[in-house]
Formats: sequence, C-alpha cells, structure tokens
Amino acid sequence: MKSIVTALIFVLVACGVTDAQDEPGPGFEHLKCYGPFIGTWRYEGPLLKSVPDIAEKGTKVVTQLSWRRILNKSAVEYNWSATFEGGVELSGKALIGWNADEEKIVYGSMNSVGDLNWGTVTPDATARTLTKTSKGVNGKGEEKSSETVLTKTGKDTLTSQALERKGGIVEGPSPPYTLKRVERAKKKTE
Repeated sequence: MKSIVTALIFVLVACGVTDAQDEPGPGFEHLKCYGPFIGTWRYEGPLLKSVPDIAEKGTKVVTQLSWRRILNKSAVEYNWSATFEGGVELSGKALIGWNADEEKIVYGSMNSVGDLNWGTVTPDATARTLTKTSKGVNGKGEEKSSETVLTKTGKDTLTSQALERKGGIVEGPSPPYTLKRVERAKKKTE
C-alpha cells in the first residue's frame, strides 16, 4: 500500500511540474522585447575595422549571433562567434534575464579571450532596438566597458554596432554590421 501511495504522489507531482512548465516563467513578460531577435543571424563579408593582432580591415569574417529562450522562457541565452580568414576564431556566451529587485533586464557574459562582462539591456520598441551597456574585466583583469545597439532593420535583417568600447581588444565605436537571419533547418517528414 505504501508503494502505491508513493507512486501516486510521484505521478501527481510529475504532472503538476509538467503542467506548470506549459506557462512561461516570471521573467517572460519583461523579455518579450527579444522576440524579434530570437534565432540565428549571420554576417559574411569584409571586416569593417581592424582587430589588433587578429585581422586587418578588409579581411573576410563570418560573424554569427543567436538568441534562444531558455529556463521556461524566463531567460534568454545569447551566443556569438567570429571566424576570421586565416583560421582565428572567437566566441562568447551570455545569459539575459529580468532583475525584479532593480526592475531591469540584466545579463552576464564570458568569452574565449577571457573577458567577463555584466550589465543591462534597454529595449526601445518604437526604434526596434536593444541597447546593451556593460562593464567588466578582460583576461588580464583590466577594466573594460562597452555600449552596443542592436537594431531590427527588417523582417530578416538587423544591425549591430558598438557605440563605445574601452579596455577591450578593439576600442572606440564600430561601423554597423548588417546581419541576415539564418533559416532554420526544416524537419524531415516521413
């Protein structure tokens, strides 16, 4: 009898957890601004500004950005990579969520050159932008900061532009890079 009651409790709890997962988590409402950016985006073309010790302006680069909802839609995972002609690759990852105490969208990130960043994201629905303001440290422990704006310019295009960068590999503003949406692979049907 005891094992039947234990099994029944397990089934009820499992069903309750599954049912609760159908509803978005508490941060979802505040992260709806990421909806137009969810997916994978790519720039393939010439580097528009030199990256010291990595690549000169004009070098071919493939940059990819992607966002996906995670943790019951209460957070967004952001990944980026840049592959330069000649084989150098850089990448990074961030988690974005809602800080209910400060009523702000916040994020934390790390990358393949040892940078650690944290900051806030300010959405502007009218301008269709997400502006990321960050501070952190580079791989040597030196302070760094940046401000970057993402602008949704069309159904399948967006621009990414650093407005200011201090203490990183590249300093100062960047030219805007236009990225195109990468179509998701279609599922095979039998």
